[in-house]
Amino acid sequence: MTILKFGWNEIRSRQFEPYAKQGLIPARVTAVFSWQYEIISSLGKGSGEMTGKLRYDALYAAKRPAVGDWVAARPINDSHCLIHAVLPRTSCLQRQKVDGDVEAQVVASNVDVCFIVQALQGDFNLPRLDRYIAFAASAQVAPVIVLTKADLVDEAEELRAQVRMTHPDIPVFMVSAVTGTGIEEVQEQLEPYKTYAAVGSSGVGKSTLLNVLSGTELMKTAQVREDDMRGRHTTTHRQMFCLPNGSLYIDTPGIRELALFEHDGLGGSFRDVEGLARQCKFRDCQHMNEPGCAVQRAIKAGELDEKRLASFAKMKREEGACQSKQILLTKKVSKAKIKRSTVHYKDYVRGGGKKSWKLE
Repeated sequence: MTILKFGWNEIRSRQFEPYAKQGLIPARVTAVFSWQYEIISSLGKGSGEMTGKLRYDALYAAKRPAVGDWVAARPINDSHCLIHAVLPRTSCLQRQKVDGDVEAQVVASNVDVCFIVQALQGDFNLPRLDRYIAFAASAQVAPVIVLTKADLVDEAEELRAQVRMTHPDIPVFMVSAVTGTGIEEVQEQLEPYKTYAAVGSSGVGKSTLLNVLSGTELMKTAQVREDDMRGRHTTTHRQMFCLPNGSLYIDTPGIRELALFEHDGLGGSFRDVEGLARQCKFRDCQHMNEPGCAVQRAIKAGELDEKRLASFAKMKREEGACQSKQILLTKKVSKAKIKRSTVHYKDYVRGGGKKSWKLE
């Protein structure tokens, strides 16, 4: 099997040269199941697991292989490999872990386009859309908005117009898996060998979109709950699929809470607000009651929705909190390195071998 159709190219080949000299082969991670991986290589589809050294060197979860990663692997047999290293990523969609964890969680890597999927029925939310766009822009991944379940909402065109008015530079597609509306337009966007990741809340139709684009049921789907129109988390893992035209589609579980790990993409989601902010009289203007505030002037003139500023201000506050968390993460990693060297030194003095270690 050739790996070219999974995105292997000249740049990757040059990056892999040191590993090729060690007798390793390139492979791409297509699914992750806890510590087990599904990979694709020149040998075909198989399973993989990290070597002890790679586990040891992965000081935090984001350094472990993720769906979309290219890895250097050593075949053990025709269907199983040991993963020795992760090749440099061209992009990385990552968010903060839930429950206040300071680490990042990788959603997908080496992604070219991010399909931001929102259902017009029950899930449509412009501030949430702002957050997903910033999520993609922070990873330098091109966002594409896909509004699903167009057949269930009478005001579908009006809602799409709101999105286009707020984000005029981002492609917006309105689709229905039942009637087929907009599916052909999305298919025309798909390019061979490019990787597309679908993200969004549970039940918005990410897996359904995959099944329609592929022409077969690749992932199971389920109806949303009737009482609150929320999804049932039918998709429980991230997985990459090759579509008939040669493009690659990464299906992901529904995201209940999207806390950004990087905030570099706020400008991509709030170009209107940041453009006005540059016109403010004071460089550190908070856009509250300061004199000469161009943002407040635009709101009073009806040129900017006050909700846009509220959404922007909320994410700026989160940015400060996230930076504090990342300082804690840096300290945690530094402490872990010191602890490792101490433990190994004591083992050496006692004449013992290396012991397993993990973050506390």
